[in-house]
Amino acid sequence: MGGLGNQMFQYAAGRCLAHLHKTELKLDLAFLNADSQNKYTQRNYGLNVFKIDAGLANELDLKPFLPLEKGKITRALQRKLPILYFKVVANESGHSFHKEFYSYPKHVYLNGFWQSEKYFEPVKDILLKEFSLKEQLNKENEELAGKIRNSNSISLHIRRGDYVDNKEARDFHGSCSLEYYKEAINYLKNKSTGTSLFVFSDDVAWAKDNLKVDVPVHFVDMDNPGYIDMHLMSLCKHNIIANSSFSWWAAWLNQNPDKTVIAPKKWFANPNTQTPDIYPDNWVKI
Repeated sequence: MGGLGNQMFQYAAGRCLAHLHKTELKLDLAFLNADSQNKYTQRNYGLNVFKIDAGLANELDLKPFLPLEKGKITRALQRKLPILYFKVVANESGHSFHKEFYSYPKHVYLNGFWQSEKYFEPVKDILLKEFSLKEQLNKENEELAGKIRNSNSISLHIRRGDYVDNKEARDFHGSCSLEYYKEAINYLKNKSTGTSLFVFSDDVAWAKDNLKVDVPVHFVDMDNPGYIDMHLMSLCKHNIIANSSFSWWAAWLNQNPDKTVIAPKKWFANPNTQTPDIYPDNWVKI
């Protein structure tokens, strides 16, 4: 479900359990094309740009799990007491880490977003390799990557798109304010000198018109596919992310041991929706 960042969360959770159980992982792509009510932003499968290790599930793979979905009591027991079952359909509930996750059996269907590194900490090194790009950067992007590597670079991601244009997404997610970005920039400026800001956005024109800062800024406006921008963001020394799984992954894939990652403490528009486990422990929340 969802865009590239959400697909990466789902893959990572599944990859972790498959690795621990020494079994194979298969991906069910049916939901990407099943939104007949147009409730969600239309997405395509995006993980094939990475060096992942998974097959695609077919009807025969999925058929054994279908009866397990029947009945509210059965679903609750599978989620809370998976040790009682040989097969489980694990329906994620809420946004907090499910402590029973690592009790799921070898045969499990994961249904949810699984937005926490707690679901895949044991396979971090594997994921860092598998979420590397299959293709080489073109000349223009390689030149930009060189500038990023050779400066005290900060990536800043502004997510607009469906967070602004789609009412469902706007009401649920909301957008980060300019005040958030300015406070984040000031935080990093106070920690180090000679910073260069690399701004990534799905609405670069808006960013140019509205983001006014007193540090050198490079607006990345090369019509790159998203996975290229994610890779370039991950090369920066530090990251300022949006309330977006896309820039979350860019920051997580950043392998600078001294990185500072700044994230918005309000992840969803609804203040009653708590997301304590989406943030790695050493990220700064503003």
